[in-house]
Amino acid sequence: MLENHLSDFGFFFTPLGIIVDVKANNPFLPLALTIEALSLTVDAFHVDGSIISLECQSALTDEALLAQGFQVLDVKTALISAEQAMQPQLLRAYHWISWDRQSKYCGRCGSLLESAFNVTEKKCPSCNLSIFPKFSPAVMVLIYREKEILLARSPHFREGMYSVIAGFIDIGETAEQAAHREVMEELGLKIVDLEYFSSQPWPFPDSLMIAFKAKAINGDIKIDPNEIEDAGWFSIDELPTLPIKLSIARQLIDSVCAELKLSHPPN
Repeated sequence: MLENHLSDFGFFFTPLGIIVDVKANNPFLPLALTIEALSLTVDAFHVDGSIISLECQSALTDEALLAQGFQVLDVKTALISAEQAMQPQLLRAYHWISWDRQSKYCGRCGSLLESAFNVTEKKCPSCNLSIFPKFSPAVMVLIYREKEILLARSPHFREGMYSVIAGFIDIGETAEQAAHREVMEELGLKIVDLEYFSSQPWPFPDSLMIAFKAKAINGDIKIDPNEIEDAGWFSIDELPTLPIKLSIARQLIDSVCAELKLSHPPN
């Protein structure tokens, strides 16, 4: 079936990341030329409208790839530098690749699953169970007051970076209940005026982020050291290092800060 799409373009994922054209800094590559030039073995592929995702391996070394004008980048790094219009496509393609890698066998009977290249579904040939891509819903909350926002950092964040409070929705919870619980568990705060902001699929590994903003009843923070290593109130004019602009966390922070600047103009 791949032969029918060799005139198209696609994203080439390897076990270490995604193949990118060095000169153009572009991960969206012509299928036939790339497969031939880089001696690629395609292990799996998926066609989703105009988006083609390929899971592959190259017989070339990193030096040989670079000599051909290509390199393998971490997916997040490639995502940051990709054109804005391409970023949602890359997110969707990587989500399928991640799910395909983790979904080889039936969870009910253990049989090897059958893949279809043009649908996001796998079928068990033994028990007929249908398997679909996994989503793990999570919430994030930005707490604000006057000209300050509350940010925290987890131990796994890059050095100096702070972000909003976030956590997965538990079984039986609504997104709103999860937002209240996460803020209480991680910061010891009760929140009010919880307001939905937006949502974003985030395939690292398989989240659907649901973002809110809220106010706190008081500002006395009691962090849970098992979840976060630091938290504090930051002036909207003196913010620490923030998440990447593509992320919904950064979009939430930027939006709330802009609102607060309008609501509290300088004297």
